[in-house]
Amino acid sequence: MLHLSTTIEEVREAVDRAKDILGDCGINVDATADQLWQWFETELPGGDAEELGGVVSNSMLVIHELVEIDEVLKMGLDITRDVIVKNPEKIDTAHLRAAQVELTVARALGEVDHIRDRCADIERRCVDETVSEVNKIEYAKLLSEAKSYIAGLAR
Repeated sequence: MLHLSTTIEEVREAVDRAKDILGDCGINVDATADQLWQWFETELPGGDAEELGGVVSNSMLVIHELVEIDEVLKMGLDITRDVIVKNPEKIDTAHLRAAQVELTVARALGEVDHIRDRCADIERRCVDETVSEVNKIEYAKLLSEAKSYIAGLAR
């Protein structure tokens, strides 16, 4: 993952906004802006890097990353350069939890376009060979819930 032109001040502001939204939804995470910065310095399998600036410009994505980091820390892992590549199953479980919270918050805020956009990522997780069968089932449930929510709005 990459920082490029994003500053730590921008990250702090984005984290503050995301934590306010989470707090309004009754959700608390302990992850910090510095930890989010570190998270974007970790190695990724396959080099699939997203730029931090693209994440901090979207509160829903910041929420996802904060929850994921919070879950990783609750698992007793430290945010090191190789934490993701050394712990793929734990990281995917943290990612699943983050996706669940992200979509719950997005529904609460009526962020339909965001939910629609995230369905493609969830669909990929449902068929990803590196995802455990247990998590694939949970991703499929999450996808079904998201699509049902969207379909319900069209009625």
